[in-house]
Amino acid sequence: MSKEKSWKREIIEDAIIIGLVLVIVWGTGIGLQSYLQTPSPLLAVESASMEPTLYRGDLVIVRAVDPTTLQVGDIVIYNASSLPGNIRAVPIVHRIVNIYYESGELRFTTKGDNNPSNDPLFRTADDIIAKVIGSIRYLGFITLLLISPYGLTSIIALIVIFVVTTLLFDNLVPRKPDEELENP
Repeated sequence: MSKEKSWKREIIEDAIIIGLVLVIVWGTGIGLQSYLQTPSPLLAVESASMEPTLYRGDLVIVRAVDPTTLQVGDIVIYNASSLPGNIRAVPIVHRIVNIYYESGELRFTTKGDNNPSNDPLFRTADDIIAKVIGSIRYLGFITLLLISPYGLTSIIALIVIFVVTTLLFDNLVPRKPDEELENP
């Protein structure tokens, strides 16, 4: 096999592998959305407000929940757009510290475990997005990298570097004249 055919084949194989990984990740996401009944079943913890229970960079697994079934002590994800001064609609991960009815409306008081005081205002049933059912330490840093200003560019650059170094390494390593690639 000529060198020209071998490096072209390497590029095609690398592209197929990257494509398969993306399809598997996408398919897993669709399956989790269906099973956990929420459009965002996996979320990254962005702050230290829930330490020592959850740390920045943890990946939380969440499930849609009927707010009437929630109890004091449950960790929930709520819509932060109702908070004063909040310009980003980033979901907040905090613990329920009080549940009460006022004027016939179910209300929740929430607080980050690491925060000195309760969150401002109360949460309503409409604010509650989901309940945290588990977490995976450090795996959320991948998401935090992707949402950072240069995150996607960094990932693309790493993939390009991987492909280029693979091609260069294959072409720079001396081979015996009759030696073929391992996977012809």
